[in-house]
Amino acid sequence: MAPRFVILEHTVNGTAHFDLMLEVEGREKLRTYQLAAWPLAVGESCAVEALDDHRRVYLQFEGEISGGRGVVRRVLSGTWSGDITLKVADGTVVQIAISDHKALRLA
Repeated sequence: MAPRFVILEHTVNGTAHFDLMLEVEGREKLRTYQLAAWPLAVGESCAVEALDDHRRVYLQFEGEISGGRGVVRRVLSGTWSGDITLKVADGTVVQIAISDHKALRLA
């Protein structure tokens, strides 16, 4: 089975950013990146920051995070492969390259 991903809108104190979380075979937790913006148009980029790995529960979780850490809402989910090719449940394919603290939407 292909590994899963989720993009969550994470709002804290009225400010939102987006978290891209990737399921990686052999890892207990999700590889996580904070994206400054979403969605991105083809060729558009945004700042990205690698975060600590997150628990797998976030693949399905929406709502308030304990400890006053804000609220998350799922905006996109599906499976991923390769150099971060996201395959959304509706059949949409999105390619993202992450390097040098930027995320670039390729397709």
